[in-house]
Amino acid sequence: MSTCAPSLSEIECQQMLENFVRQRGDKGAKLLSSLQRYIQYCTYKLQPLSQADQQEVLQEVALKLLSKHSQVQTNCAGWLFTIVRNEYIDHLRRQIQQVQTLVESPNGDLIALEASYAVTTPNPENLFLETDCLEHVFQHIEQQITGVEDMQIYTAYALGNSNEEIAAQTGRSTGAIAKRLSLLRERVRQLRQALC
Repeated sequence: MSTCAPSLSEIECQQMLENFVRQRGDKGAKLLSSLQRYIQYCTYKLQPLSQADQQEVLQEVALKLLSKHSQVQTNCAGWLFTIVRNEYIDHLRRQIQQVQTLVESPNGDLIALEASYAVTTPNPENLFLETDCLEHVFQHIEQQITGVEDMQIYTAYALGNSNEEIAAQTGRSTGAIAKRLSLLRERVRQLRQALC
């Protein structure tokens, strides 16, 4: 997998955006496909999101494009990627804020636990440090002989694909995928300890 975001030519990008906004030609199908690739890139580089969360990000980005498409002057692909990346990060932040601990009250009801800020609320700076750490880990893995294929397998796993689905995508057996994922999870754990 590439270490840089997918790119589009300026004319191609402008045309895809126009087709999406005006519902002409392919009605934005190519644009949505490119946006999905950008989201997958963010999943690989930042922090994995489930398929449902990725669809949510895609929908939010599509709404923003409809309302802000007139703002793009030059570097359409960079503008699109920035919108996707920012929405992806916003989605991660919203997920962190939604984390709650429920406890049983004396009368048997479940209530949200009011704990100290330092204990239950993740620090955004720590999230960025963790993201940085994971980026170093994945770059290290990708530089190995089987790194590109390993990252494709690990990314498919992070996206919630089953071992059978990954095996079908890669042409390997389900057992080989299970073994490779086990080794990759252990390698990620070791590299996080060594590099972070």
